[in-house]
Amino acid sequence: MKKAVLVSVIVPTFNCEDIIIDCLESVKKQSYRNIEIIIVDGFSTDKTPQLAKRFGKVYFFGKDPKQKNIFAVPYQRNYGVLKSKGEYIYYIDSDMRLDLKTIETCLLLTERKKTDAVIVPETSYGEGFWAKCRWLEKECYNQSPLSFTDAARFIRKSVWQKLGGLDVALGGGDDWDFQLRLNFSGYTTVKSQFAIRHYEGRLTLSKQLKKKYIYGKNVLDYLKKHRRQKLLLLKQYSLIRLDFLQNGKLLLQHPLIAIGMIFMKTLEYSAAILGMLNAQMHKVKIRVNTL
Repeated sequence: MKKAVLVSVIVPTFNCEDIIIDCLESVKKQSYRNIEIIIVDGFSTDKTPQLAKRFGKVYFFGKDPKQKNIFAVPYQRNYGVLKSKGEYIYYIDSDMRLDLKTIETCLLLTERKKTDAVIVPETSYGEGFWAKCRWLEKECYNQSPLSFTDAARFIRKSVWQKLGGLDVALGGGDDWDFQLRLNFSGYTTVKSQFAIRHYEGRLTLSKQLKKKYIYGKNVLDYLKKHRRQKLLLLKQYSLIRLDFLQNGKLLLQHPLIAIGMIFMKTLEYSAAILGMLNAQMHKVKIRVNTL
């Protein structure tokens, strides 16, 4: 690389004292050194902010210490980018761990491929049977050249600013939406051959279904925004995704886990539909206090 450009790594946090050090250490130890770490905390009640201060600048999102809404994450990401100084931004979650050359390789890809954004696959791991099911699901996505579940997180800041950052009104669909806007605006994206690690912890079925139920409350907003892309939406939200069909050999290598994965996905879709119906029946609008 011709010059050591600054890369800003944005990490939203909330009550993650047990995992935040592993995440931030993996960023601090990158082979590429010109990095700033920006943590945007959602008013944690544990030691997360104090621990995070050892690695970078800590900001607090909003002015409501009682806010625990998971839909605050897109706001935190946008706020972190606003405070950043880097030419590139890379937003990750507190349960992710980067390999030593993650950022170096992303920069090399943008330079050699003349691209605007990089999709970095996530290898899922954790404890218990359902974590294995999640691992298999992610592996199917990762082995596809370009999955409809892929979304870039390493992005030129100038491109991010031109597109206006994440659409915070979409909740859990903010990543997919930003990738679509990248595509529609003519920006180029590449998918890396390496992956980072995404720690799921002791994943339980109830925990996963609760998460999908909450995300389901905002799914109609995403569908309405991209209603003209009916074929794309069908592929994104299909229960039996193309990624699974293309990686049938992988599923056959792990038959019990594959059955569990399909069972888990079926229940996830059911939970999301219930969340969507509940939001429509009660006219629920997800609001986040940013004042």
